Amino acid sequence: MRKDISSLKGRVETMEKRDKEITEKVAQLRSILDEATALLGRNSADLGAKVARNETDNAMLAGRIEEAKYLLTELQKQVTETQGKLASLELTSQKTAETQQKLVDKVAPAIPDNKDSLWKEAQTRLGNGQRDEARRFLRSFVQRFPDDPRAPTGQLQVGISFIQELKHTNAVGEFSNLIQRFPKAPEVPEAMYQMAESFIVLKFCGDARATLQDIVKRYPKHPRVPKVKERLHDLSKIAKDKNLCTS
Repeated sequence: MRKDISSLKGRVETMEKRDKEITEKVAQLRSILDEATALLGRNSADLGAKVARNETDNAMLAGRIEEAKYLLTELQKQVTETQGKLASLELTSQKTAETQQKLVDKVAPAIPDNKDSLWKEAQTRLGNGQRDEARRFLRSFVQRFPDDPRAPTGQLQVGISFIQELKHTNAVGEFSNLIQRFPKAPEVPEAMYQMAESFIVLKFCGDARATLQDIVKRYPKHPRVPKVKERLHDLSKIAKDKNLCTS
């Protein structure tokens, strides 16, 4: 009996020992399971946050894409409208130019082919104060009949007509053309004098002085020389006045 009890106690102790070991292992497993659960929870939370951020970013990107599509559509509309306006303006400009040309062809008198008739028509318009028309006829005469003795006079008259309109810059250009194109013509000294007068009005006193001095040097017996010397004297008085002479 005692032997059986002793054997039973041994078995119980063995079972208790095993139970203790099992309990310890269970505790360890629970600890590991708790850590794994916590880690899984954190990973899930991080993943959820990342997914949420991605969804937000995707939503923003989609919004920007839609906005870009809208802007592109509006820009295309504006380009189409602008192209239409340009086409309309070009058509209007073309029609205006055609209308103006028709008016010119209708109103502007034809230029005679005969040089005597052309000269007569130019002088008639010049005498009537029709300077634009006179210049058109005179320029045509000079261009078509440069060897005619009246050509330098015609060029001179064009320049003087600009002086009469106070367009001295234009006048200087016409007189310069005469001097270069007809350097030996008797009208050259007068053209130089008129050019000097325009220089004075334009306040180019240095150019005026040089031109007047050249007249005295090249044409000492010309009728304009006394007036030229008088103008040179006037220039010497105003040369330092910046209000009257800029160069």
